[in-house]
Amino acid sequence: MLGRLASFALTTGLTSVVGLISVPVIIAGAGPSLWGIQAALQTAAGLFGILVSFGWGTTGAGEIAAASADRRPQKYVDSLVTRAYLALIAYPAMVVTMGLLNPNHLVLVAVGSATFLMPFLGASWYFIGEARPARLFWLDGFPQSIGVLAGVVVMIITHDLITVLAVQAVFNAVGVILSARTIVRSSPTALVVSYAPRESLRRLAGQRHSVMTAATSGLYVSVPLLLLNAVAPSSLSRYAMGDKLFRFGLTAFSPVLQLVQGWLPANGRSHLLVRMRLVARLVPAAGVIGAVLIALLGPIAANLLSGGEIGFTWELSIPFGLIFGAVAVTQVVGLACLVQLNETRSLARSTLAGAISGIPLIVVGALSFGAAGVAWAVALSELVVLAVQYRSMYRALAMASARA
Repeated sequence: MLGRLASFALTTGLTSVVGLISVPVIIAGAGPSLWGIQAALQTAAGLFGILVSFGWGTTGAGEIAAASADRRPQKYVDSLVTRAYLALIAYPAMVVTMGLLNPNHLVLVAVGSATFLMPFLGASWYFIGEARPARLFWLDGFPQSIGVLAGVVVMIITHDLITVLAVQAVFNAVGVILSARTIVRSSPTALVVSYAPRESLRRLAGQRHSVMTAATSGLYVSVPLLLLNAVAPSSLSRYAMGDKLFRFGLTAFSPVLQLVQGWLPANGRSHLLVRMRLVARLVPAAGVIGAVLIALLGPIAANLLSGGEIGFTWELSIPFGLIFGAVAVTQVVGLACLVQLNETRSLARSTLAGAISGIPLIVVGALSFGAAGVAWAVALSELVVLAVQYRSMYRALAMASARA
């Protein structure tokens, strides 16, 4: 387990270090305003990418972990065909939406949308589900990280953000191609590739609860930056910095999630319930530690990353710490535990509760208090998700124990 955790950490560690290097270079080369637009594009890609991944990125790892080894490649190929069709819908929709918000930067929007949507065609969830961290590193994380590093070099030379994003898009595409090629070649049986749209639609029906979870979660996670981009662009870079620190924290935490997703079902149903109870007791401690670190060190980190150009104080770092703590725990409880308990419907309900409570608060916060109001609104909505998920998990555990 320690070996797997270290291997997963290698991928996320490389991603985090490369991301940390790129932020100050892009802010210095392109300016805080364009960097804020890039951050908004990345956030929007998280929302439109939900349409592309259509639930596989949310519950796919758990499903692959539970499937037999000979059935896994066919599941991936089926998903890839369906996701390719969905990408043809999501890309123009994202370009139009972000183009309306940033009419003076249409080329940046078009290139950035392609760059940030590309990874949703990848296979990170598949490699996590089959507990193959080496594949996750070399075929998914490494090409993307090299693309970001290459973009840093291009930014230093050209000071052109569009060229930087175009370079990243090429490397992201290489990662998708290498992943697909490796999975197809590893299949012990001949794979059936059906391009029929009707088959793709049939597969989408089975993902309805997973995509509902991803869509509602992505909606209230993406709305803050998009809303600030529209109504308070002057505070966009401040919120974007907090969002970036939060995502760095999640990246650092992701090896824990990846390990748990493959570990829970590894030795059969008899160990599953005991392991879930252990996870439910231990994971909140990790969330609290991360929340305190972001709250206390966030202003220092933001000052270093932006070269002092973006004002980021405890007014923002404290709510972003709460956001991290809640999301870290709900990722494990929802994507690992509830998926293994076949409670994807409960997972969807929890994110729906977060969206219903969060989106009105986010709108009021943006209009009344700017970036800080939005951050506190998101923190409250994530705490609602956490409460609903824990209630659902313990109810499902009690039912499973009674049946056993």
